[in-house]
Amino acid sequence: MSAEVEQAVLGALMLLDLDCDQAQRAMGMLTPASFADPDHQMIFAAIRSLAERGGAADPFTIDAECRRDRRYRPEISDLLMELAIGTPSAANVAAYAETLREAAVERFAVSKLNEAVAVLSDRYQGDIYKRLGLAESIISAIQERAIRNKTQGLRHAKDVGREWLNEVENRLEGKQRGFTLGIDALDKLLYPKRVPPGSLVVVGARPKQGKTGLLTRIATHFAVERGEAVAVFSLEMPDAQIYERLMVGSAGVDPSMFYRAPDSADPWHAVHRAAGQLNASQLHIDDTPGIRLSHVLREARALNRKRKVGLVAVDYLTLMEGDSAERNDLSYGRITKGLKNLAKELECVVLLLSQLNRGLESRTDKRPMPSDSRDTGQIEQDCDLWIGLYRDSVYHQGSPEALTEAIVRLNRHGKTGTAYFELINGTVREVDQAQAMIDLDRPSNVKKLRV
Repeated sequence: MSAEVEQAVLGALMLLDLDCDQAQRAMGMLTPASFADPDHQMIFAAIRSLAERGGAADPFTIDAECRRDRRYRPEISDLLMELAIGTPSAANVAAYAETLREAAVERFAVSKLNEAVAVLSDRYQGDIYKRLGLAESIISAIQERAIRNKTQGLRHAKDVGREWLNEVENRLEGKQRGFTLGIDALDKLLYPKRVPPGSLVVVGARPKQGKTGLLTRIATHFAVERGEAVAVFSLEMPDAQIYERLMVGSAGVDPSMFYRAPDSADPWHAVHRAAGQLNASQLHIDDTPGIRLSHVLREARALNRKRKVGLVAVDYLTLMEGDSAERNDLSYGRITKGLKNLAKELECVVLLLSQLNRGLESRTDKRPMPSDSRDTGQIEQDCDLWIGLYRDSVYHQGSPEALTEAIVRLNRHGKTGTAYFELINGTVREVDQAQAMIDLDRPSNVKKLRV
């Protein structure tokens, strides 16, 4: 069946003006690799070359173009005449091209699955866990290939404009807007676009600055308050500890109550209420250590098939295992690019925590910058929103102990600036923004450098 479809596409292109919409749409779906037959690959490549130069595609011009290929055989001339005579109509060329594109993805998938089986069976590739990781990477390439094959090519501005107008109407009616993050001051800073679906959000900070506290607040906001499906990948903490952090943030309690004999004054009613909300939500936690990008992609896609995912959160980047590369920055760059593509694919938000270089400690102003990311120069290119966390009290005595700055350094969809909140017992609490700036701007002689 595949051979007949390939011949139908080639024959139809020979009947059409290569500049017409039908021909352009069909050629935009395909590449020479979309054809299984090597002769058909050569003929399609010749037709595409003629189209790029504005030439006609008849048996004679195609044959002349094919003769430039060292794989050319005299039988190609006869095949071209058969295609020209044996194709009665070009009416269904777009449908044929779509069928051909799907068949190409199927061939690629079968090839990759066989490759994955070979890797799993080859003990020289390493222990079983390494081989499983390699197999996962191979299999994830199948999904990525399928996504790439869905590209539409050039579209007329009128068609794009129609979709855009529908999107604007939905926004104005409140049906489709960017995601909020659950921290009032930060959401106001990001207003009106907020965090659009398909965004990669990176939170960078040195240790003890509140990365995990921010993650749990955002995850709770998506899962409990927005009702979205959430996938949290924790490479640093066991899932029970993450659950406890979520519980503390949701209930607003002192975590020490979980480590001592119960007291009648302890607010267990708030804990039970928060547990009920979390347990009823679509929040999922994976604490597999040293995971690869392929693991995150597979699990997030599996969850998305059951329930539309709103947030994928990863804590944190440099604990992930990257593919082999000459330099760490190249390996991590592939991860950030893959997570950005996942956000676009699922139309969700991907939240990625990143530990920053120790080098910023030598600066007078230790507020983080995207360039402080450890071995991750690609982050600035891939992320849509970059937020640095900074607590002045870590470095200066006399600063408000819990006051935290969320510094938006990069925002492709809106403003940059700083939002303030308090982080108490791992719980994010709103603060008066004007008062926070006053508290941080006290005379320097009141503050002393911590040593």
